[in-house]
Amino acid sequence: MGERIKFDVVGIGGVGGFYGGMLTKPGVANVTLVGKEPSFSAIRQNGLILNRPSEILNTHPRIIKHISEIDHPDVVILTVKSYDLDEVARELSKVVKPKTTIITLQNGLDNDLKVLEHLYCEVLPGLVLVAATKTSPYEVVQKGNQQKMVFGPRDGKVTPKMLEIYKIFKESGIDAVLSENITLELWKKFLFVVSFSSATVAGRCSIGPALSNPELLNVYKQVLREAIMVGEKEEVIFEPNIFEKTLEEALKFDPSTKSSLLVDLEKGRPTTEVEALQGKVVQLAKKHGLAVPTTHRVYEMI
Repeated sequence: MGERIKFDVVGIGGVGGFYGGMLTKPGVANVTLVGKEPSFSAIRQNGLILNRPSEILNTHPRIIKHISEIDHPDVVILTVKSYDLDEVARELSKVVKPKTTIITLQNGLDNDLKVLEHLYCEVLPGLVLVAATKTSPYEVVQKGNQQKMVFGPRDGKVTPKMLEIYKIFKESGIDAVLSENITLELWKKFLFVVSFSSATVAGRCSIGPALSNPELLNVYKQVLREAIMVGEKEEVIFEPNIFEKTLEEALKFDPSTKSSLLVDLEKGRPTTEVEALQGKVVQLAKKHGLAVPTTHRVYEMI
């Protein structure tokens, strides 16, 4: 591959701070973080602290404030929320090159396609399974041990550059998977997030209390069943025990974990990921003439 791949991580929240922090371990990768205030000044002054169950990392990454400052990008990892993608992609259109690779890590099914509306380079969809929360402008706390990242090409054709990216992820300690069937992986993550977020939002609580409450557990199960039904109509071939496996994954999560959707609601943010999650189930259900009453109820609640 010649020179080592250079990474730019755009969006230093919980997910961006976690994976950016893993990549900025000494000797692993050439990484630049792109973060707004107050994170920009705080990380430049104090470094980035990644507080994990197994260790506390304090790295001092290069950080810039604006996408326009990105120079000759090789790989750009987008960890902003789905509702910010259009604006970020428009800014990126001024700096990306034809050989740039973008990796989208938002919740939802079609974030890479949104980005491709603005860019002329390779865009790989991806997903993460990690409970990481930004507790200060320069500190991210991980709950539990899950730190999975899955990415890959829509057409299933893996290239040497993708393999090199995967290798660097693994060297950094990220539990990375380079998938040849990323559409299925996106749907599996979508099932997990839409049911997880519905139960936590309906109860205004973390996942532990939600799954321990019979009424909220029923919300979780019904939304999961509705999402599976919609996915099957979209010709996604799930494994036969996908319902049980998804619930099992939720039960493994740290019980104090809240969905990012609930966190946004609690912070009074004017925009949330509801359209990419519950809204997507409602939209696809309408397309196929299906009833999704529980998901619709949660959607209206938000």
